[in-house]
Amino acid sequence: MNQQKWQLIKANFDGTEALSDGYYRIREVDGGYQFAYLVAGPCGDKNPHPEVTLHQEGNLVRPIRLRDWEETPILNLSEENDLDKLEALTDQHLDRFIRIKNLSL
Repeated sequence: MNQQKWQLIKANFDGTEALSDGYYRIREVDGGYQFAYLVAGPCGDKNPHPEVTLHQEGNLVRPIRLRDWEETPILNLSEENDLDKLEALTDQHLDRFIRIKNLSL
């Protein structure tokens, strides 16, 4: 996972924000963060599409889980069995947010 991209996002975003293509959310969880793109569900709820759980170790963060409730079947990746795909999808998720917010490294 690209640490510069994460630092850029963390410096320019906190909480939940509605952007042109949906909602984005960063929230602190025990030992790290959850970074999610949310789409509106049928009952007004917001479904992760995807939600990445990041574990913080010192100044570095690394993805440990990715869940996507909008995929069929539900996509559920973990670092134990899907590290390469998890890291690739996390970087795509970071790139999407950076593009939508018009940020640059």
